[in-house]
Amino acid sequence: MTIIKRAVSISPDEQQAVRELYRGLCSSDKSPALCLFFCSPNYNLPRLERELRRQFGPIPLIGCTTVGEITPLGYREDSITAVALPKAHFSIITRTISTISRFRIQDGIDLGQQLITELKENIPGANGHNSFAFMLIDGLSNAEERVTAAIGSQLGDISLVGGSTSDNWDQKKTSLFDDDGFGQDKAIIILIHTSLPFRVHYTHHYVAGDARAVITEADPVSRIVSEINGLPATAEYARLCGINQRDLNISVCSNHPILMKIGGKYYSRGVAEVNQENQTIRFACAIGKGVVGAIARPADLITSTARLFDTVHAEIGPPVLVLGCDCAARKMICEERGLIADISRLYMANNVIGLATFGEQYNTIHMNNSFCCVAIGREHSGEYP
Repeated sequence: MTIIKRAVSISPDEQQAVRELYRGLCSSDKSPALCLFFCSPNYNLPRLERELRRQFGPIPLIGCTTVGEITPLGYREDSITAVALPKAHFSIITRTISTISRFRIQDGIDLGQQLITELKENIPGANGHNSFAFMLIDGLSNAEERVTAAIGSQLGDISLVGGSTSDNWDQKKTSLFDDDGFGQDKAIIILIHTSLPFRVHYTHHYVAGDARAVITEADPVSRIVSEINGLPATAEYARLCGINQRDLNISVCSNHPILMKIGGKYYSRGVAEVNQENQTIRFACAIGKGVVGAIARPADLITSTARLFDTVHAEIGPPVLVLGCDCAARKMICEERGLIADISRLYMANNVIGLATFGEQYNTIHMNNSFCCVAIGREHSGEYP
């Protein structure tokens, strides 16, 4: 029987929250291969760090802050949730990249090669059928594209899924936790080898509309677009969405992101900020001059997500764990449409643990407005491929 323990605490007290988390994860397994947690930024992080170190001791522990936690109770806020990966089924290699705001492509290429070399040395039979990469990266670093492309390009057939850490919607300081405690401006790469079946997936609930947006003036470093189709960005984006410029906001943009086709598939470029004063738009992904995208139309978010889990069930059976990275914009849409209970039921039914993110990573691509995940099944019984 495959047992992967998941836990959540909704206590606002850091000591009690960590105690409940530890009790839920480590009551019978005192030395899991890794504990991975996601927490509200509203905790006192220095106090939370002390309690995590005291309670978990030498147990490998990695985590980050969120815009919302996906827990065994569904979507929550002001909580901490976690999963323990047992040594019986998992082997782990982790690396932290510091000061990723100064990250160079060659840095990622070198690190990716080092990770693969170490994985093959420790587990000679490791490949994309039994190993995957999970990444957490500072969601305010503007470095996700470089890091994801560089490292993802070196992993061969090993898939990468990740999430950009978040801080509610403050957009001031996200935090990642590793051996050095909580910190910023870094990424944590986790190579996970497992004897369990798994599948990597992503989904979004958009279809490409007829309206086309050509980015005619932009700064890809700051992700600020000042012109679309040769016109002020906010005015033209609003026109393409069929609304008045004064009504353009994050909510509208979340329902009508720009879709870019890469390798025959559409990926979303979400909006982080609408500046009506200077008529610019700051995106959550790099988007440069000359890019041509389609303005999206929303379809049914719940149906598209349920369809993803139907695919997972057909591939590996009911998952014992889904590590999920869900865009904060998707969570906002669910809140606005009264769908939080519906999406929570889907996530609970499929054992999802994860976070609402400022961006999602899938192999070599950084995107927004999506749900990316690694679904892990039970031990092979011959019933599923």
